[in-house]
Amino acid sequence: MTSFKKITAVAFLSWMVSGLAFAKPASAKIIVDLEEPNWRFVLRQHHGDPHRERISREEGEFIGSIQADLQAGNYSQVANAFAAQDIAQFSPRLRELYGQVLLNEKNYALAEKVLLDVIDAMPHFPSAHRSLSMVYLMTDKISQARTHLTKSVELGIQDAQLFGQLAYTNVQLGKPVTAISAYQNALMLEPENKQWYQGLLFALIESNALAQAESLLSEMLIDDENNTQLWLQRGQIALKQGDMVKALSSLETALALGDSSLSNLISVAKLHVSDGSARRAADILAQHANTFISDNTGEGFDAYSKIAAYLAANEQWSDLSKLTQAADNNVKKLTTSQAATLNVLKAQLAMGKGQSKTAISLLTKAIADAPDNGEALLSLASLYRQQNNVERAKMTYLRAESLSDVKQRAMLGRAQIAIDQRQYPDALTLLRQVYKSYPSRSDLLGNIQSLENLVKNTM
Repeated sequence: MTSFKKITAVAFLSWMVSGLAFAKPASAKIIVDLEEPNWRFVLRQHHGDPHRERISREEGEFIGSIQADLQAGNYSQVANAFAAQDIAQFSPRLRELYGQVLLNEKNYALAEKVLLDVIDAMPHFPSAHRSLSMVYLMTDKISQARTHLTKSVELGIQDAQLFGQLAYTNVQLGKPVTAISAYQNALMLEPENKQWYQGLLFALIESNALAQAESLLSEMLIDDENNTQLWLQRGQIALKQGDMVKALSSLETALALGDSSLSNLISVAKLHVSDGSARRAADILAQHANTFISDNTGEGFDAYSKIAAYLAANEQWSDLSKLTQAADNNVKKLTTSQAATLNVLKAQLAMGKGQSKTAISLLTKAIADAPDNGEALLSLASLYRQQNNVERAKMTYLRAESLSDVKQRAMLGRAQIAIDQRQYPDALTLLRQVYKSYPSRSDLLGNIQSLENLVKNTM
């Protein structure tokens, strides 16, 4: 019923890529995935309603006939009894009771019609507005629910459930600041209700009242220190505050308490890469490889392979080996494209160990399975360049240039070959083309100027 599920804060990680020793940063979003809150909305009767009019003898007799079923909760029988009557002849009070019975029976469409008729007859009937607000809450018509909740408050109903429901609608409508006082009123009347604490915490976080949220959360953790969701929310607050160390410790605690949602596993691994221990990130990925690789959206494998690529770029071969072995154990779950990516990672590991023949074999297979795998082409071209197999390296870089995601790096690779062969005019032409196509690469200007000087001096 609520849409609070995903709460996002953003941090940045840098992924290193090859190409004339230039680094290409990319951003990665850190997401804290919270469970959907379990909201319980209770409809309460208000018998002291000053707007309740006297009932007729006939209505009194009818109420007497259904009283036993009402008290026993036999609402379907009560609804049938009402349906057998001429409802239009009933007083607004009795029709409101019918609306509440229909609400309990989850016949929301008819309950809405009956209660709207009651309000049309008695616009200032608070219980009718309250009942109708519940119909709209249960059918996710949040704006209409808020209208009738507000009217109920104006007409004198002020209990914890109403304040909590009003706060909930404000949050759902994107007005968390206005929800804070309503949740505080609900807590004042029901100080032990965890639901109102949960709602207030969410409203404070969404309002960026982070100091208040942190204070409230600390109080909640004292009473419920093993609550995984609270630790996740602590991590979320820390992310918003830019405190990556606290965010990491909070997510690690949630992990230790049993949280294993893919989104949070990705988040804690990314945080370890950026602000913690890359080795710990590798351990988490390897331990939960099945979760990452079985993800149908591809998000899990994407994170897995990017962190593995980071380990390869930083020559952390032992940790990379853990990831490739764990992925191999789940290889049947990989798509052809993902299997090709895994082979690229295994090839990079082989290259790190000086096993060039194995690396070439793995990269060749990766390209055969996924011809558009730019990383495979770049790695193979780099390997050929290291072996002084210049023509094959050039051809492989040229092939990679046809792929937009690696075109820049492929051109830089060819420029590096030209520099290695002292073909400075060719290298200069390539670097100028790169800068023209990617003007943000202002770091190339120094290289271009150096090459221009070399070309002038050799003329």
